[in-house]
Amino acid sequence: MGQSGSGFGGDLPVLMGAKTSARQGVGMADYRAPGVYVEEMTATGPISGAGTSTAAFIGPTLRGRTGQPTKITNWTQFTTLFGEYVNAPRRYLAHAVRGFFDNGGTVAYVVRVGTATRAFLELGDRADPPGVALVVRAVEEGPAGEAIKVAVRDARIVRDARVLQVQVEHADARGDTVTLPSAEDARKFVPGDLIEIDGQLAEVDRVRGRDLLLTAALARDVRDEPVRTAAPKAGQRRLRIDRPRGVERGSVLHLEQGDISEWVVVERVSGDVIELAAGLANAYPAPPAITSAEFSLDVTGPDGVEHFDELSLDPRHSRYFADQVASRLVEVTPPGEPGLHAPPAGLPAVLAATPLAGGLPDTLEGIEAPAYETALARLEQVDDVNLVCAPDAVTLPAVQQRLVEHCEKLGDRFAVLDAPDAAAPLGEGGVLARREQVTSERGYAALYYPWITISDPAGRGTFAVPPSGHVAGVFARSDSRHGVHKAPANEPIAGAFGVSRALGLADQGELNDAGVNVLQAFAGSARPMVWGARTTAPKHETAWRYVNVRRLFLFIEESLQEGLRWAVFQPNDLSLRKRVERTVSEFLTRVWTAGALFGATADQAFYVKIDDENNPAAIRELGRLVVDIGVAPVRPAEFVVVRIGMSQGGTQVQEG
Repeated sequence: MGQSGSGFGGDLPVLMGAKTSARQGVGMADYRAPGVYVEEMTATGPISGAGTSTAAFIGPTLRGRTGQPTKITNWTQFTTLFGEYVNAPRRYLAHAVRGFFDNGGTVAYVVRVGTATRAFLELGDRADPPGVALVVRAVEEGPAGEAIKVAVRDARIVRDARVLQVQVEHADARGDTVTLPSAEDARKFVPGDLIEIDGQLAEVDRVRGRDLLLTAALARDVRDEPVRTAAPKAGQRRLRIDRPRGVERGSVLHLEQGDISEWVVVERVSGDVIELAAGLANAYPAPPAITSAEFSLDVTGPDGVEHFDELSLDPRHSRYFADQVASRLVEVTPPGEPGLHAPPAGLPAVLAATPLAGGLPDTLEGIEAPAYETALARLEQVDDVNLVCAPDAVTLPAVQQRLVEHCEKLGDRFAVLDAPDAAAPLGEGGVLARREQVTSERGYAALYYPWITISDPAGRGTFAVPPSGHVAGVFARSDSRHGVHKAPANEPIAGAFGVSRALGLADQGELNDAGVNVLQAFAGSARPMVWGARTTAPKHETAWRYVNVRRLFLFIEESLQEGLRWAVFQPNDLSLRKRVERTVSEFLTRVWTAGALFGATADQAFYVKIDDENNPAAIRELGRLVVDIGVAPVRPAEFVVVRIGMSQGGTQVQEG
């Protein structure tokens, strides 16, 4: 949920009983014995108000990750991650973010859009012909990534291990029991060991004292012969290792004895016992040596070298590369198509330091609708957003309409839109024409005009910028001071010195009636004011005419969605209905007492209906619980009419 600024929160205390000392289980206590019984009750806490003022900004920046929503809480964070202002040609997202924080905003997400591409390098594997093992991409878009070099080295976590061979020189065997000189000798073997005694093979079932109990009886009895673990056989999946340190699930091991060798993958490890993913391909006359196969990456950038050693491609391994490569310079990912080669052929081949290539710079003039589409798709995954701004999309009405559709689709956020600065208020190609291009049937957007003038950060006077970021900050400030139910209008815009176009009452009246919110610089006022509070809903949709009404409903709906999650999977009975009704009514009562709902009493301000009429048996059988809620929102006093008349007693002034 977004940063709270609605003023409707405030959890109420919940009294909960102490736990009974007797173990009564889940059901009711057994009340047959006289005494005092205390039961623990599951309490449903009050619904906390959802946040209302976290803004998302979409547009071009100097640097940063393209298409990745990034949370920030101040201007310094923005400049660290995305740079400052884009001046050639001038772009407006940075100014919007600065204006948001200057006007009271506290939390924002930034999604960079652009045409830049990241330099990359495909790391070939060890197969013949080679495939692609991994792809290395620069974190920063553009040609700067081509200064990064990547090298691949061989690595070995396991270097000098060997298949363990246990041998005791003197043993007797009879039936399914092998008897050793001592229990200490017997403990050298473990269940599952394949042993050899007097040319006979057997598997140890368990160890008892100084006896090895076998899974099957031997063909003949044995007297005073050595017993040893058998050399590995073809098809065998279980091995013991003399130095198991560093061997784990997902390890790629190389077994070698003389001219016999093979590669295996470890499925699981228990002590010095390992189980392989597949049986051995070869038999070994003597215990083979064991080494592991890993790789290391060296990433060289302008400020030095980053080393990432002993990496694995297996996600089960503790050194899995995706968990270990925490580079400031590059991202390392699998190829788009999974590799076809099994270990070790699938490991990255040894590579001398090689530069990344293919990094292209941003072409700001080339940022069109597809770039914004990608950003909006990513933003859909972020629940913690309440306001959406794209100041550089002011020349792209189709993108602005996509912002509106984005908000309508998710149903939990509101678009703050900018009108073109060059457009005349009225007439062909004017602001009213843009207003018709960004309609929201249910009022999920507002359009602001004209642009505001701010101080040039470079110290060269002032210039005009789209107002959406500053206005979003005004939303946040108003929510924090008054609550989301108060229209974010008749509010000064901090950081602005004026407006790019002064409007008369006639023009403002036309625009306001059409749903364009005018920014006005009044004589004697140090800052321009937000002087409109209408959405871009059609005229006939009077229910959604005002910004504060739409945002109040977003607040209520989001709060209820979060606050009633406890009810999911509860028994759908009358008790649940009463608990839900109490919880919702308590929340709406707080909303009413905060001044957000109209009515002298709570009954006049809202109703909550949850009974058999809206929850018949057919609905209950579908696993649904329906709660009908009606609220009477407070609408802004958009027109204050002062009536002046003459009477014999003097002048009378009446507000209406």
